[in-house]
Amino acid sequence: MALWFTEQHTDDVRFSIHIKEQLYSGKSYYQQIEVFDSYEFGRVLVLDGYIMLTEKDEYIYHEMMVHVPMACNPSIQRVLVIGAGDGGTVRELCRYDSITQIDMVEIDEQVVKVCKEYLPQTACRLEDPRVHIYYEDGLKFVRRVEDTYDLIIVDSTDPFGPGEGLFT
Repeated sequence: MALWFTEQHTDDVRFSIHIKEQLYSGKSYYQQIEVFDSYEFGRVLVLDGYIMLTEKDEYIYHEMMVHVPMACNPSIQRVLVIGAGDGGTVRELCRYDSITQIDMVEIDEQVVKVCKEYLPQTACRLEDPRVHIYYEDGLKFVRRVEDTYDLIIVDSTDPFGPGEGLFT
């Protein structure tokens, strides 16, 4: 029997991935979290039924999120990352020795724990001494700070569910 994960885009569009096995399935306070091992894309992180990343191509997204703004201003030292529980954005930021502080604000601690266990290539730099993780609402956090960061990166889910406020 073949196992497939299917993400429904519209009534007329679906995206399916052939799955070897489901590695994790759990519900946090905020969302359903799943990790699959697939034949074509490696491990796949799914939140509330939507694909957040695959091992095969996550680097494209994370490199663009980080290296474009860093190329525009190489003197950036203090960075705030909102979301990014998978760790990929932090991994890319840690490539810069000039960065002295990376504060990551992720609402869902369970996502970080799952990614550390099942997606270590993405979450590999979350223990870097420059990284400080805050488990709280990113919108509330950013309203409390002023003139603290040289760069703010919002790496959140799609504009519904826990990430909705960051888009509006």
